[in-house]
Amino acid sequence: MASDEKEYMQRMADALRSGAKMLADHCPVCNSPLFEIKGQIWCLRCNKRVIKVRGEEDIEEALTAITLSEAIKVLTTKIEEVILLLKRSGDVEETRKLTEAMSRILEALEKALKLKQAFTEKQVEE
Repeated sequence: MASDEKEYMQRMADALRSGAKMLADHCPVCNSPLFEIKGQIWCLRCNKRVIKVRGEEDIEEALTAITLSEAIKVLTTKIEEVILLLKRSGDVEETRKLTEAMSRILEALEKALKLKQAFTEKQVEE
């Protein structure tokens, strides 16, 4: 058995042991069985979350959730980058510019997190 296949089988076994439920549905990419883990659907072979859509409205909602999650990841990465630059900075003016950038990134992150939370709460209500 190939290493990738062993790793996949181990992920499936671990997921089932920790309470995941194997679904009758299959991944649209690799056709492997999907698993429900803590209320989310995952393809363990692709190691990615899968979102089921039934119509245009579901597609828009899924894209909104994905876009907000991606924005949060990018902003978090940018914060890490600014922190590294701040650690290396010896110039007062550069430090000022970096802290201003950090402040704006944090504001954007806060807004994205609030939007995602509001969107998630709306989804739960429906």
